[in-house]
Amino acid sequence: MARIVALALALLVAALAGGPAPAAAGGVRIVIGGPPFHPAGRPRHVHPHPGRAIVVPRPIYLAPRRCWAQGAWTYQWVPQSQVYYAWMPGHYNTDALWVEAQYVPRVLQSGYWQPIWIEGRWVDC
Repeated sequence: MARIVALALALLVAALAGGPAPAAAGGVRIVIGGPPFHPAGRPRHVHPHPGRAIVVPRPIYLAPRRCWAQGAWTYQWVPQSQVYYAWMPGHYNTDALWVEAQYVPRVLQSGYWQPIWIEGRWVDC
C-alpha cells in the first residue's frame, strides 16, 4: 500500500513541476486526434502500445448467513424381526433323501413408524 501511495505522489510531483510549457503555433492549425495518414495518401494502421495496468488485490470477507431452524416432529422407521415356526410336510430334498415332516424356523420382517422430535439447529440461509 505504501508503494502505491509513493508512486502516485511521485507522478503528481512530476506532472506539476516538470511539465512542458504550452506551445504557440503562430497561425498554423494543428489537429490532434485525427486519422493518421501515410505519406503516399493511404491511411496506415497504427497499433498503439498497451499501457501498463496496476492491479491491487483487496481482501474480500464472506460470512455465510446463519438462521435458526425450529424443531419439528417427524417419523423414523423402526425395523423388527420375529421368529416363528412353520409346519414343513415330509419331502425329498435335492439329494433324493426323504426328510420327515417337522416345524422349521422362519423369520418375519416387519416394523413400525415411530414419531421423534428433531431439535432446532443453525442452518445456512
